[in-house]
Amino acid sequence: MRKWRLARNLQNLFSGLYLHAIFLLGSVCVVYGDCTPEQLAAIKNCSKHERHTRNYDYMEGGDVRIRQLFSATNWFLQIDDSGNISGTQDRTNCYSILEIRSVSEGGILAIKGVKSQYYIAMNKAGKLKGKRIYNENCIFKEIFLENNYSAYSSTKWTNNGTELFITLSKTGRPIRGKKNNKISQSSHFIPMNCKKQEMMLE
Repeated sequence: MRKWRLARNLQNLFSGLYLHAIFLLGSVCVVYGDCTPEQLAAIKNCSKHERHTRNYDYMEGGDVRIRQLFSATNWFLQIDDSGNISGTQDRTNCYSILEIRSVSEGGILAIKGVKSQYYIAMNKAGKLKGKRIYNENCIFKEIFLENNYSAYSSTKWTNNGTELFITLSKTGRPIRGKKNNKISQSSHFIPMNCKKQEMMLE
């Protein structure tokens, strides 16, 4: 009799766990919309990554924001594991999650890929490239525009006195700083909250 009850209880337990698992899976799909294989893979990869948002001994105390930079050309800025900077239209892409840290007053900041651990840097020619080691090429000034977008100009380099900006073209590629300006849509970004994506990294 006891064996029969034990078997019955175990059967009920496993049935309950199965239904609970189905419920959780359904909840995840509701949160993330239509769960395509690519999106699920991105979410899985994000969940495995460890956050490193406080490893800045040289910038201790700076204000930190975890954001995604969405361009007026409809791309999320991303930095991959090779330090390449480009745009993605997949908001679940882990490489588009950025740490924006203030390094000085007046909107002076550094931007770092949370997953890739590369900083956005600009060279003398206005070309963007990721850098592992923070230096003066990684410092930008955030400029608030009248259209509610923000632009990010290099604090080190100019083109004969003209500011050089972080940009993404209509094809999701950076434009050399010398070929753009503050008026161009390619240099306009909205810093978007990404709480769901940030939770994946914890």
